[in-house]
Amino acid sequence: MLELETLQIIWWVLICVLFTAFMLTSGFDTGIGIILPFAAKTDTERRILINVLAPHWDGNQVWLVLAIGAIFAAWPVIYGTSFSLFYFPLMLALFCLFFRPLGFDYRGKIDDPRWREFWDWGIFVGSIFPTFFLGVIIGNLFIGLPFSMDELHRAMVSTTFISLFNPFAILSGIFCTSLLILHGASYSKMRTDEALNTRLAKFIKASSLASLISFILMGLLLWQIMDGNTINTTALVETTKAGWLNNYQLYPNLIIAPIVGIFGLATAYLFSNNFPLLTFLSSCIAIIGAIVTAAGSLFPFIVPSSIALQDSLTIFNGSSSSYALQVMSIAAAFFIPIIFIYTAWCYRKLWGKLTTRFIRENDHSLY
Repeated sequence: MLELETLQIIWWVLICVLFTAFMLTSGFDTGIGIILPFAAKTDTERRILINVLAPHWDGNQVWLVLAIGAIFAAWPVIYGTSFSLFYFPLMLALFCLFFRPLGFDYRGKIDDPRWREFWDWGIFVGSIFPTFFLGVIIGNLFIGLPFSMDELHRAMVSTTFISLFNPFAILSGIFCTSLLILHGASYSKMRTDEALNTRLAKFIKASSLASLISFILMGLLLWQIMDGNTINTTALVETTKAGWLNNYQLYPNLIIAPIVGIFGLATAYLFSNNFPLLTFLSSCIAIIGAIVTAAGSLFPFIVPSSIALQDSLTIFNGSSSSYALQVMSIAAAFFIPIIFIYTAWCYRKLWGKLTTRFIRENDHSLY
């Protein structure tokens, strides 16, 4: 029987893995949705891009459902507090997401350019706003959020929707958006040919450069914020042996994560013209590096408080009981490998390039 602290760390790692799987899979279809109205100039080209992600986009959401479900079961207090703090951006992201499945299914129902263009922009809205809001939410976790806990351990929230859009959070949103544009453009470049490839290479170059600049700026800005903030010298941080930039002193190997992220972005830029597979692998490396950087920097904090540090939620004080985590671990050990295998099988069976000829030959069976 594993100790509670060990189980808590295991589930922290597992949830990071689930979010990484979500970003690697759903990240490219979200990125394609963002570039759809701009990279594709004709209706056929837009159909090519849509059908690149068509076999997988709904299945990719499984990873998000798993990750959120795991947070609810493993860290119920963190789940409830997070949704209270980020209620409006999460609701707006959800409403925007409605446009994606509707756009995929409805754009081809009426053979009218205006109708299809409307849904193309609907897919764009359903892709860019949830992505940007996700980045804003992650950015605010580093700044800290204005909440405290009452005697019944209920979160007393004193934040507003506008206050979430601080400079660091906006920069985080820009980074997240540009990173997924890179991922979507690089995946599309592997699956398409003809004129699309040239335009996609331009999106890869621009998004990789934007991601690289914003990633470095976030690190510098966080360094400046933490340098003048008492959060790194509190008894809370000393007790938990961690906190933002302190982790790079306690765990020197953690510096590898941002280096890997920068390396992935730089190589994606260099490979953008002639090496589509290497470009896509570089974007995958960049995503992994960024997620490990964020998770490793915050560890063990999940939702830090900016007004009551002692009420900050960590993986240790916000988790379920030892018994609950043990039962969940047994279920996860069985089901998650099955999902990984099934997902890999789907990608293997449905792999191939999409061309104008293929779209025209299968006009009535494709989006």
